[in-house]
Amino acid sequence: MTFSKKEISKAGLLILSSKSIEARNTALEKINEWRANHLHPLNVMKNALLRITEKQNIEPILVSQRLKRLTSIEYKLDLNESMGLGGMQDIGGFRAVLKDTKDLAKLKKILDKNKLNHKLKRVVDYVERPKESGYRSVHFIYIYNSKIDKYQGLLLELQIRTKLQHNWATAVETAGILTKTSLKSSQGPDEWLDFFKIVSSLFAIKEKLPVLKEHSERTMENLMVECYNFTKKLNIIPILKALRISARQIEIDNYIGDYYIININIKEMFVNITTFKKTQFEEATDEYLELEKSIEESENAVVLVSSISMKSLKKAYPSYFLDTSEFIAALEKMNQNCKDWNLVK
Repeated sequence: MTFSKKEISKAGLLILSSKSIEARNTALEKINEWRANHLHPLNVMKNALLRITEKQNIEPILVSQRLKRLTSIEYKLDLNESMGLGGMQDIGGFRAVLKDTKDLAKLKKILDKNKLNHKLKRVVDYVERPKESGYRSVHFIYIYNSKIDKYQGLLLELQIRTKLQHNWATAVETAGILTKTSLKSSQGPDEWLDFFKIVSSLFAIKEKLPVLKEHSERTMENLMVECYNFTKKLNIIPILKALRISARQIEIDNYIGDYYIININIKEMFVNITTFKKTQFEEATDEYLELEKSIEESENAVVLVSSISMKSLKKAYPSYFLDTSEFIAALEKMNQNCKDWNLVK
């Protein structure tokens, strides 16, 4: 079904303000159907991106896609009162993670000229100009062009980032689950926010990118010592390790499907995965909505994603499995260098 931007924005306001359960559920069903309309355009654009990377001899570490979670939609609307849901640009998002800044710059240059056969609304470069939180990625916002009314004009967001930037973002999301705050939106305990800012600048130095403005007068050694002290004070490495969920069944890679609903029980520390074929996407989105309505946000997280395989899915969205292994490894290496260089006792 086709929905106008005004109609969807009105439904977005209802889920935030309506005291009627019936009115809220009706609005949720409308939003869910509209959200599901983004699945086909996402597949089309992801495949177009893969053709470009193959032609240009760029090998992404992973390419994946997702529909924005209802809890994330509500949070973003609540945070930005003037934003209408109909104009939210990342309901449908796809991502390419690249091995280094060289591949990142090469792909960005290509995408700046190549519109993926759709209108490029704008580009936001958070790599050269990182967010205050330390977040780095390049965002391309597209307006989807289609002869099919329900797809025409939908906004889709492509994010491209390096592996190191991806590891940082994953750790921030995972720590956000731990602190029950939106650290990636610069909200939460100051010590955690400062820690991730410092790590962002240290990763930037490694990738020969600009550090955050507030760190411009500090040396790499100063930042390393601060990182070391925060890591010890906040007990960060043991906490992140303790948050890992055993996902052995995922590594076996024996799931067959095109769409996956991932339901994480944060309290009990386990992951439940339901798979759906391409022809079952309506069933998948309906079940997704029912789960979103029933979960306790502090105890569960649920997401609907699609990916080439479960292994690549786990790499694309490791925070949904609370897996920060690569971030922990980088942090341990930096802390060990602190000791080896006699920067700390």
